Amino acid sequence: MPSGKDNAIPMKRARRNHRKEALKRLENHWLSERAEGEEEEFDPASEPVITPLLKSVDGGIAYVLEALHTHDDEDARDFVEFYDSLSKQDREELTLEEIAYGAGIGSLRLAEVAQTALFLHGQMRVKMLLSAGLPRVVDTMLKQAVKPSGRADREWALKAGTILPTPKGAQIAIQNVIPPKEGAEDHPSERPALPIYISPEDRLRTIHEAVEQRRLPAPPSPPIDLGGRLDHMQEETVEVLHGEIL
Repeated sequence: MPSGKDNAIPMKRARRNHRKEALKRLENHWLSERAEGEEEEFDPASEPVITPLLKSVDGGIAYVLEALHTHDDEDARDFVEFYDSLSKQDREELTLEEIAYGAGIGSLRLAEVAQTALFLHGQMRVKMLLSAGLPRVVDTMLKQAVKPSGRADREWALKAGTILPTPKGAQIAIQNVIPPKEGAEDHPSERPALPIYISPEDRLRTIHEAVEQRRLPAPPSPPIDLGGRLDHMQEETVEVLHGEIL
């Protein structure tokens, strides 16, 4: 005959709240970093939300974390060390704002150091890519330079090797476009084979005329008719001076 123990209904185990446990561990870490006497309450929910901003970066949160790992800022190092110390379960349960709060830097400071880290990481990455690809670029340029049509590549190669001098200062390339004469299309012999030579004086005069400021003529105005008291002003002045002298 079965005993009463065998007929007992099995009790369901309470489901673990992993997020609540992760928050509790975060609070314990936060309290351990507080100095004695501080009465600040644990409130990670008050942190400004920055996760959508970081997700908008090309590469997402993973690329932001990669850049932060290469940054030598003190706040960036504090966040990275605390982030790496968390378990995989806690990283999934906690937000970046809460992790930044637990690291002691706050979410806004995390956004600032992330921006700087992304900038520096991008600069270093570009320089490394250029350094790694430069030999292949030079090799391709030299292969094109030895061809009959590689005049521009030869010029760049010789300038890069300091064989040809590189002109200093701003360089202005002026191309003379001479329109064909009327009917020249029917007579190819009348087309100019080469551009007409322009002397430096004529070229300078052409440039001066092109950039010279045009002055507008003054608008016409009717002449001023001096009449009335103005006609006798000189005589009255002489009389006043004459009276003062006497």
